This record gives sequence, structure tokens and C-alpha cells, in this order.
Amino acid sequence: MTIGSHSMDRRTALRGFVTIAGAAVVLPSIATLGGCSAAPATLDKHTALLKALVGRIIPATDTPGAIEAGVPEYIAAVFQQHMTPEQQSDFAAGLDAIAALAKGEGASDFAAATPDTQDDVLGKLAGTADGTPGKDTWQQLHDMTVFGFYTSEAATEELAYEEIPGRHIGCLPFEDVGRAWLDRGV
Repeated sequence: MTIGSHSMDRRTALRGFVTIAGAAVVLPSIATLGGCSAAPATLDKHTALLKALVGRIIPATDTPGAIEAGVPEYIAAVFQQHMTPEQQSDFAAGLDAIAALAKGEGASDFAAATPDTQDDVLGKLAGTADGTPGKDTWQQLHDMTVFGFYTSEAATEELAYEEIPGRHIGCLPFEDVGRAWLDRGV
């Protein structure tokens, strides 16, 4: 390169492209760091309500229920780790709406209500139109409870389970099985 020349060599061009590409990748990441200092939302004030709800969805019988399977902790982890702040706010507002519905039924609080009152509240909530406060949260909570329970170790006590590979019986009367089967095969 000669002095006073306006031409650019390959190294200078490559250095410029790498700098611009690096800035395009790094700057948006740096811009989001401001949100990291906010205190994370919690479900602390909803712990009793959450346990009562999952306990009504999958109660303990002769096998462990959702509470014994750790489903409330699973839901709290999903809430903390996978929901955006907006989703967390909506979920907490939905739990508040469910609690308000229980108070409307004469219960001081959903967790302290009788099982019949709890079932009445949940039946009314399930029968309401979409968009009703608490309805979306109820459906989401129901889905997370079922998924959390049936992917837990406690499900192996409720469902007949045999590690695969195992025996294969092609035709077996359901009465001989006694329970539905959990299949963790690939």
C-alpha cells in the first residue's frame, strides 16, 4: 500500500467486517443486561393455594398424589425458570382470581375450604367461557400438574411399570394388569 492511496487491503476489510459482526452480536446482549438486576417474581404468597389446587387435580389415594410427587415444586421451577415476567404476572393474577372465586363461594381461602367447596369452585371455573379471569391459569395449572406428575417417579407407583426391554405378552386381559401401563420405551 502506498502512502496517500485510498485503497484497502484484505486484512483491513476483514478486520472491519469482524468488528461490525461482533458488535452486532454483542451489543443486543449488553442491552438486555439492565433487566437482570430486577428481583425475580415468586409464588411464595400462593404456595398453599398451589398445593391445594394440585392436590385436587391428582389427589393421593393408595398411590402418591401430585403433592407427594413434588408437582408444586415443579410448577414453581417452571414459573421461575421458563416464564417471562409478563407470563409470571398473568399466572399470579390467575391464581388470585381463583382465590377470589373461592371467597365468592363463602370459603375464607381455597386451601382451607372443604374438598366439596374446592370441587365446586373448580367445576365452575372449568365451565366458564374462555377469557374468564383464572380460566387460562386453571388450564395451564392442570396441564402442568398432569405433565409434572406423570413424568415423576411417583407415576411408576400409580401405573404398572416394567423397564424396557422386558417381557412381551401380546394379548393380556386388562383385569390381569390391574392398572394402566406406563411405557417409557423409546
